[in-house]
Amino acid sequence: MQLYFFDLHWDDDCFTDDEGILHFDEGSALYYAQRIADRIGRDADYGSLKVRIRSQTGALLATVTPSLGRVAEQDALLGRRRPGLFPHPFKAGREPAAAR
Repeated sequence: MQLYFFDLHWDDDCFTDDEGILHFDEGSALYYAQRIADRIGRDADYGSLKVRIRSQTGALLATVTPSLGRVAEQDALLGRRRPGLFPHPFKAGREPAAAR
């Protein structure tokens, strides 16, 4: 087991992890960082979130951002508040696929 640290960076703010979490390998730590980025990245205020993974020695292993699926999810959720942003294809003047 190795100790990894997950620092959160967004805009001009930073949260430095000083406790760390034990993982079996780097792959497990990367997966954990992606989960952190996806969960926190759902909030519109954290769209610029980056999770930096450090080893116990302080070496930077990777920088992870929210996955593209979360970006689309965030856009869809924001679009619900603004009717017409994502119009239904039929209402946008396109014919339904079944009519083609």
